[in-house]
Amino acid sequence: MNVRSGDRDQVFLLPPSVRDWLPEGHLAWFVLDVVGELDLTGFYRAYRADGRGGAVYDPAAMLAVLLYAYCTGERSSRRIERRLVEDVAYRVLAANQAPDHATLARFRRRHQDAIAALFGQVLGLCVKAGLVDAGIVSIDGTKVAADASFFASRRQEELAAEILAEADAVDTAEDELHGEQRGDELPTKWAGGQGRRERIRAALDELERDKARDFESRIAERERKEEELGRKLTGPKPKADSAKRSQPRRANTTDPDSKIFATGARGAMQGYNAQAAATTAQIVVAAEVTATANDQPHFVPMATAVLENLADAAHSNPVGVIVADAGYWTAANGTTDIGADVLIATRKTAWRKTPKPDDDKLAILARVNRGELSYRKAGELLGVSYTWVRDMTKRYFGTEGERITRTCEPDPAEWIPVIEQADRGEISKRAAADTLMVSSTRVNAMLAHVRGERVDPVIARQRMDDKLAEPGNREIYTKRQHSIEPVFGNIKNNLGYRRFARRGIAAVQSEWRLICSAHNLLKLRTAILA
Repeated sequence: MNVRSGDRDQVFLLPPSVRDWLPEGHLAWFVLDVVGELDLTGFYRAYRADGRGGAVYDPAAMLAVLLYAYCTGERSSRRIERRLVEDVAYRVLAANQAPDHATLARFRRRHQDAIAALFGQVLGLCVKAGLVDAGIVSIDGTKVAADASFFASRRQEELAAEILAEADAVDTAEDELHGEQRGDELPTKWAGGQGRRERIRAALDELERDKARDFESRIAERERKEEELGRKLTGPKPKADSAKRSQPRRANTTDPDSKIFATGARGAMQGYNAQAAATTAQIVVAAEVTATANDQPHFVPMATAVLENLADAAHSNPVGVIVADAGYWTAANGTTDIGADVLIATRKTAWRKTPKPDDDKLAILARVNRGELSYRKAGELLGVSYTWVRDMTKRYFGTEGERITRTCEPDPAEWIPVIEQADRGEISKRAAADTLMVSSTRVNAMLAHVRGERVDPVIARQRMDDKLAEPGNREIYTKRQHSIEPVFGNIKNNLGYRRFARRGIAAVQSEWRLICSAHNLLKLRTAILA
């Protein structure tokens, strides 16, 4: 029979070449070509130049393995170790060597700064390939789970009690083992507790830093306003313990840098807020990680990072428009000069959210105000919650019956003359608030606008709404979801990165940039093969 031999004991007559193991055009060859183009000075600098000590695996090969793993949705060092034995592509990348999982993990930890810096180099390759059109750049954030359990979060008093309880347990164990003797070493079975105690202390320190940051930010904001005004602000100064919170702060004993984020109907998760900026071709041009749920403080830093990263990547054309959704809207974000045009969807105000109740509802609220109906009974009659009844009764009724209230925000043409009088000292701020039927806080914002300290939020929002209503800008804004949302879809669904593999803000920052670099590399390869 004419059958090819399947002798697995046949030795190779010539040394095998890994070049013959994979077809041309395989992703592994592309990754190796990319690594050959990168500046790896930051990796080699970490090792001794005199050749002393044990030999290390070539950082270029280790980096190629890591990049290929992230491009294929793999980040577990133990699974990568197994693939280095079983997967031909991994064996080609590692030059048929097999570093173990501990070596892989140490490489990723030791070079986390250099790995994070690769993002800029990969972006530079995309710029050279002509893939980066910065005419429209979209910014958005997504929540990524931390390598920590939500149930490992504790309040400050719980963390302190846990440390005391563990210390008591260690003392008891020492007494049982050593009796009256001192005992220089802890028993082996208790030695593992050191790491946990250190993490608990780190969590306590994080809670204290949160308090300090809250106080320092309020002091810094107050000093900034006084410097702009050229005078001291009136009223009590912030105190270190004056912050009021509806929920007590919690810190995680596994990853103290991570925070608890609400996830709507899915409850809550322990994680980070991963920010990204992408072009219409879905090339990521900025990637940062933060531990705050609110996106508003990150618009200007992300926009600045976009401009800096593109400049470092030798992108010659200026950024046209930076687009963001309503989660980033503030009057400051909408009016700050960042070196590019800005389009941010605005948030609806309370004036537009809560219309005035009709006459039938007002009649029932009047009965509540007179004491004829309870909040709960009125809520049952109206089909609403008792809290709605309570709030609407306070808003539309006083001790003398129904009060005259506004149903819309006063126009600038109406309030500017009144506020100018208050600014000149002709009327008090309280009188201005009564005349305009707004709160004292709103009057302060109006005064800041009249004095030129900052743009009034309502005016800034109206300007942005008018800007978004223009046909050209409306078309530009609709491209936002087609620019940034597919990036998160590819990263989370196709590559499977829904949880960070490392812990600590610096580590997850490095990992997020590595993930985004892998996304850009795949985009670059697709464009080259097209």
